[in-house]
Amino acid sequence: MTILNTRSRPSPPPRTHAHVARWLLALGMLPAALLPPAPAAGAEGDEPFVVVRARKAITVSGEEINDAVIVIAGGKIENVGKGLEYPLNSRVIDVRDRVVMPGLIAPRTRVGLPPMQRKGVHGDFSVAAEYFPLPEVNIELLRAGYTTVALVPGGEDIPGRAIVVRTGGPPETRTLRSPSYLRVAPDKKVLREALERAEKEIEKQKKAREDFDKKQEERRKKEAEAAKAAPQTQPATQPGQPPTTQPEAAKEPVFEPPPIDPKLQVLVDLIQKKQGELALLEVGGAGDVVLFGDVLKKHDIAHAYALRHLLSTDFRYVADQLGQQHARVVMLPIITYWSGSVEREHLPRMLSKAGCEVSLNPLTDQPREFQRMFTRLAELVREGWPREEALKSVTLHPARLLGLDTRLGSIEKGKDADLILLDGDPLDPGVRVRGVIIGGELVFELDRSPEGQYVIKESR
Repeated sequence: MTILNTRSRPSPPPRTHAHVARWLLALGMLPAALLPPAPAAGAEGDEPFVVVRARKAITVSGEEINDAVIVIAGGKIENVGKGLEYPLNSRVIDVRDRVVMPGLIAPRTRVGLPPMQRKGVHGDFSVAAEYFPLPEVNIELLRAGYTTVALVPGGEDIPGRAIVVRTGGPPETRTLRSPSYLRVAPDKKVLREALERAEKEIEKQKKAREDFDKKQEERRKKEAEAAKAAPQTQPATQPGQPPTTQPEAAKEPVFEPPPIDPKLQVLVDLIQKKQGELALLEVGGAGDVVLFGDVLKKHDIAHAYALRHLLSTDFRYVADQLGQQHARVVMLPIITYWSGSVEREHLPRMLSKAGCEVSLNPLTDQPREFQRMFTRLAELVREGWPREEALKSVTLHPARLLGLDTRLGSIEKGKDADLILLDGDPLDPGVRVRGVIIGGELVFELDRSPEGQYVIKESR
C-alpha cells in the first residue's frame, strides 16, 4: 500500500469564506479591511484529512461501494462514497488494490490474560486489574483483523466485569469501556441469590430514606409549633441604628444513604435499569436458558446470552423462545450436531432466522483461531447463512452488544475510523489482512519482502 501527500489527479480544494473573500478582493469588489485573516500554520482545524482510497468498501451498514473514498478527520469518518472531493493537503492511503471493511470485534475472550479463577459474587472486580497489553498478542490480533476485544474475568459464579479495549493505536486511546458487562456463569441459584441480596440492599436504602423523611417531618412540625408559641414582636430599634435581622434558618439535613455492598452494586444497577448496564449470561444448553428464564421473570434485567457449546448442542429446543425475545447471543462460528444424533446443526443460521442478533466469537482464545475467523465465516455462508448477517456477526452486532455501536461496527459518518484492509473479499479462500487502520492511523501493515517473506510492521 502507498501513502501519498496528494492525489494523482487533484481537484480544486473546497472553497471557504476566506477563498471567496480574496476572489472578491481581486475583482475590486471587497475592501481589504474586510478580508478575513488567514489561518496560522499548524492552527487547530488546519491539519490535513486522512483519505483512504480502496477498490471496495464493505460498509456493513449499507451498500458495498466500488472505487471507494473514505474521508477521515480527527480519527472519525467524515464521509464515505465514490468520487468524493477532498483537500489537496490530505494524507492519502492509496490501497486501490484492497478491500476495506470495519475492524472485527470479539465480544468475549481472555486472550493475553493470565490464568485466574475465582468463585462467588465479585461484581466489584474488573478485568482492568489484570490487563497488561502484550505487544506480541496485539500483533497477532491485528494480523487477524481484530481491532476491538471484550476481555472477561475468569472463574465461575459471577466473577466480575469485562472491559473493552482496542488492539492498537496510542495507549491512551485503547480502553473503550471500563468496566463493561457483568459476566454470569451458568448457575440459576447463584444469580437468583445475588439478585435477592441486591434487592435487600435497595430495600435497605429505601427504608433509610423513609426513616429520614419521617424524622425530618417530625422535626419541621416541632419547629413550626415552637415558632407559633414564640413571641411575635421584635424589640424596637433605636433611631439611627440598622433594623434587626432575623436569625438565619437552620440548614436542612441532607440524606446520606447507607452504602451498598460494592460486590452487589452492579446488580443493583441492573435491577434499577441503569443505562448501559448488561449481564452476559453464559448457558451450556437449553436447560440453562429455561432456568435463567425463571429468574428473569422475577428480576427483569438487561441481559444477553453466551452459548457455551462445542460440537453437540440442544439449543434448537429454545431457538424460537430466544427469537421471540429478540435475544442477543454470543456463540462459536461452527456447524454443530443436534445433541444425541448425527444431524448437522447450523446454529447461527437457526437463531438468526428465529430473530436473534448473533455475535460470533473465535473458537478458542488462541490467536490462530482469531486468524481463522474469515475461513469459518465463509463456511457458514456456504451452508446457507446470508452474507450480510455473517459480516454483521463480527462487526456491528458485537458493537451493539458492547454498547459501542455509535462508534464501531460499520463504515459510517461520525464513527471511529477503525478499518481493516484485505487483499480480497472477506469470504474468499485464503484472504489475508494486509493492513489495519485505527483512529485514522495505519497501525499495522503486512508487506511482502524481496525474498518473498511476509513482514509484519507495527507503526505504533
